[in-house]
Amino acid sequence: MATVMKISSQGQIRIPEKLMKAFGIGKGDYVEVNASEEGIVLKPRKLIDPAQSWYWSKEWQQKEAEADEEIKKKALSPEFRNAEEGLKWLKD
Repeated sequence: MATVMKISSQGQIRIPEKLMKAFGIGKGDYVEVNASEEGIVLKPRKLIDPAQSWYWSKEWQQKEAEADEEIKKKALSPEFRNAEEGLKWLKD
């Protein structure tokens, strides 16, 4: 999937849309730039805001998957009109 691109006067290149789609890269995303024996290597990078890193932990993602399975099975609590009803349901 070789593509020839021109480097702009500011040292920029444009990544073709077909390559962006193939590698899941979107406008505003980041790429890691490395030098190799063959030349320059670009790798897509997804940066996570440190304040949101808990969401991407293995433990949290496992719990999210469990919750998704419960939702699929319709294993949900009924709707409650107030907190007292919810607490009663949990105790029962």
